[in-house]
Amino acid sequence: MAGPSNQQPIDMIIPAGEAQVIFSATLLARKILNFESTPEGTLRSVVGPTFYEPKRLLETPGSQFDEDQYQAVLESEGSSGSSVDKGHGIFHAGLLGGIGDTLIVRGGRKLYRHHGWSRSFEELTIPNTLTTEPRALYPDQFLVMNDKIIWTNGIDRALTISADGMVVPLGFAQVPTAPIVDGPQQPAPEDRDGLYPNSLGYSWAGGIGTYGDLLDGFTGAVRAGAWYYYCQYEDIHGNLSQPSAESNVVLIESIQADPLELMDEDATGAEIGDLTRQFMVRVAGGGPDHCVAKHIYRTKDTKNNDAVPQLVVRVPGKSQVLFSDTKADGLLGNAMLNTVAVPVFRMMCTHQGRLVIANTPDDPGVVRRSQVGFPGTFERSDFIYPDSGGAEVTGVASHNGQLIAFTRTSSYVLQDFMTPIPLAQGVGCIAPRSIKALPDGSLIWLSEDGFYALRDNQLTPVSLPISRTLRHGINKPKASMAVAVVDPVSKEYRCALAPAGSNANSLLLTFNGTNWKRQELGIDIADMCQTDDWRRYVLAVGKDPELDRDDVFVLGRETLSYRPNTRDIVYRSAWMKGNETGLAVLNVRSMYIGMLDAFDDEFEIRFYRNGSFKSVVLMTDVKPIGTDDESGVVTDVAGKAKIGSAKAHDPRLVYRQVPVGLENVTSWAFEIRAKSPTRLHLAAFGFDVSIATAGNVRGRIPHRTDV
Repeated sequence: MAGPSNQQPIDMIIPAGEAQVIFSATLLARKILNFESTPEGTLRSVVGPTFYEPKRLLETPGSQFDEDQYQAVLESEGSSGSSVDKGHGIFHAGLLGGIGDTLIVRGGRKLYRHHGWSRSFEELTIPNTLTTEPRALYPDQFLVMNDKIIWTNGIDRALTISADGMVVPLGFAQVPTAPIVDGPQQPAPEDRDGLYPNSLGYSWAGGIGTYGDLLDGFTGAVRAGAWYYYCQYEDIHGNLSQPSAESNVVLIESIQADPLELMDEDATGAEIGDLTRQFMVRVAGGGPDHCVAKHIYRTKDTKNNDAVPQLVVRVPGKSQVLFSDTKADGLLGNAMLNTVAVPVFRMMCTHQGRLVIANTPDDPGVVRRSQVGFPGTFERSDFIYPDSGGAEVTGVASHNGQLIAFTRTSSYVLQDFMTPIPLAQGVGCIAPRSIKALPDGSLIWLSEDGFYALRDNQLTPVSLPISRTLRHGINKPKASMAVAVVDPVSKEYRCALAPAGSNANSLLLTFNGTNWKRQELGIDIADMCQTDDWRRYVLAVGKDPELDRDDVFVLGRETLSYRPNTRDIVYRSAWMKGNETGLAVLNVRSMYIGMLDAFDDEFEIRFYRNGSFKSVVLMTDVKPIGTDDESGVVTDVAGKAKIGSAKAHDPRLVYRQVPVGLENVTSWAFEIRAKSPTRLHLAAFGFDVSIATAGNVRGRIPHRTDV
C-alpha cells in the first residue's frame, strides 16, 4: 500500500534472464487491497463477511432453496428491522470455565445476549436506561474479571454481566444515608440530686463505655466518651459503596462505680459493668436493587481512642436497619475502607487482580485501581495522575507485568502505581480500543502520527509504509473510535478506522508484523471481537449501508444467507528495475504468476512503465486456476461446486504465463485486479527479462540539451 512517490522508496531489482529468481507475492507488494495473509505466507482474497445469525425461511421439506428469493427477503427486512438496534459494542467470553458461551452486543439503548442454540438475541434487563445516541468520545469497552463481563461506554454507569444474563451496576454510585443513633441522655442540673449520669433517654445497660479511674482516683468509673456510626452497602459481588456521612454523635458522661447518690441508701454500690451502655441505631431507607447487605461501622470512644470506624455488624438485605448495639469497643471488627462511589469512566483494563479505570468526565487525567478481587470497590486514596499536568488519559493497558497509561502525546509506566515513569514523550495513544497484544509479545496501538509497537521496553514505529494513508486517508477527528482485533488464524492485527470523508469505520488496516494491507468489506464496523472458544471467529457489529441494516457479522466466512457487497480485489507491485541504479534499459517479455486454485473465473492485469501509472498493457482474460493436465483432479472447481457431487481437494500451486511485451523500459510495475465474488490466491511471481541490446545500456538517458 506504500510507494516510492508518496511513502518510502520500494524498488525491486529483477535480474535479467528467464525466471532465475521466484519472488513471493508479499515481497513484491506495494498496494494490497482485500487480501489476507495465510499461514503459508501466501495472499488470499478476503471472503465474507456474513451474518452471525442468518435469517431463515420456512421451507417445505425437500424443496429447492431459492437464493434470489432469500436475497429479496433480506433486502425487504433491511429497512424494516434488524436483529439488533444500532450497533455500538460486541464482546464474547467463555465464562464458567468455558461452558458459559456468552456473546454480548450493545445496540442503541439495549444490551443483547446471544441465546446460543436457540439462535436468537435476547434483550437483557438492565438497571438503568442507556443513553439513546451517546456523543461518545471513545468506543465501548469490555473485559472479563472474576468470571464476569464488565462493560462501560464512558457515558452511562458501568455494568457487570454474569453468564446467566444477570446485569447489575458495577459497585455503587449511591451513598447510604447516615445512621441516626439514640443513646443516654443526661438529667437537668436541678434533677441531678435524684438521678445519676446516663440515666435518661435510651439508657439500657450494655457493653459500650471506656473504663477509667476518674474523680477520686480510687473508685472505678466510666469515662466520658463520644461515638459515631457509618453505613456501607455491599452488592451481590461483594463490592462496597462509599461510606455514609457520620451519624449524630452519641455521648456517655463520666460516672463512678460507687456514685454519691444511690436510689437505695442501703445499697453497697454499683458494679462498673452496670454503668456501660448500649445504643439504638437506625438506618432509614432501602439500598439499591443489587444491594445484598448493609455494613454498620462505629468508632471507638473518640475522646479516649482514635476515630477509625470499625465493623459492628453486617445486616443482610437492603431494607432499613434498626438494632441495639451493645458491642464493646474492644470487640469491634475490621476497619472500614474509605472508599469512593464508582464514577463513570472511559478507559479500563485489569492488572494484577485489580480493575484499573481512567478518564472520568470530572477528572479526565486520573487513574484509579480497585481492591484486589473486587472491581467495584475503590479506595479514596488509591489513585495516580500519569501526567504531571493532568492531561487526559487516552488509554490504559497491562502488558508484560507493567501497567501502561497513555495520553495523546505521551506514554507512562505506572511503577507500583506510585511513580509514573515516562516511556515515551511525544508518542501517545489516540484510540484506546486500538491497543492489542500481538502473538510475538509486542503491544501495538495507534498514535497521532501512526502505529507503534512496544517490545522489551523498546518503542518502534511500524506504520512508516502507510504514513501517507494515516496522514491524509483517514478521518482524524474520528480516529479515537478506531477498534482493533488480532485474527486468531492469520495472526494479523486488524484495525478498523473511518476513511477521510466518512464518519464510519469502513476501512480495515491489517498488519502481519512486517507488511500492511488494506481491506474494504462494504460494511461500517462499530466494534470487533474474537470468540473465546474453539471456533476462533472474528465478529463485528456494524451496518450494511446498502441494506440499511445493523447486525452482527462474522468476518472471513460466507453463507447463502447474505451476499457481500461487490468489492475490488487489487494487488499492485513495487516498481521493478534491472540494477541498483535503475539505468539499465530492459525488455520485459513474460511474467509467471504462481497461484493456488481458487475460482473458475477471470481477472485482469495491467502493466505500467517508467514510473507512470498510466496503463500500457491490459489483459482482462487471465484465469486464476490451473489446467487439469488429464489428472482428473480439477473436475469440479469451487465456482461450480454442488453439494453431494463435487469433490474437495487441496489447492494446487500452479503457474500461469502472461505475455508482457514491454520494451525499452527502465522500470515497470503491474497490477492484478478483480471483483468479488472472484477469488484469487497469489503465491509467487517470476519474470522473463532481457537487457535491451540497441546501443549502450545508458544510451537512452537524455543529454541535458535533448528535447
